[in-house]
Amino acid sequence: MSEHIERHSHIAVTRRTADGTIVRTDVHVTETGISPDALAGAGDPGEPVASAASPASGDACFDPNTCCDERERAIIMSLRAYLRPDVAPECLMRRLRETLDHCCCDQDE
Repeated sequence: MSEHIERHSHIAVTRRTADGTIVRTDVHVTETGISPDALAGAGDPGEPVASAASPASGDACFDPNTCCDERERAIIMSLRAYLRPDVAPECLMRRLRETLDHCCCDQDE
């Protein structure tokens, strides 16, 4: 007996451009799959499930172009546009840089 899983996610981003235009981006994602429990005997019984995933090396970076489908890339692009605006007041950009410097700096320095 296979149990189907359906996941829904929604992201909405509203922003105002420099000329005053309001832009709203809505991304709806629906994934349908089979429960992992239903797949429990689908592979080689001698092979552990954890070995199917290769461990990430310390220098590996996340690349949305190779790791994500079209909908996931659309979500990432809309979040980047929202979180990293092209045009913003200098005081906001300064505060963003200060926050990122404070949060992302090495603890050894």
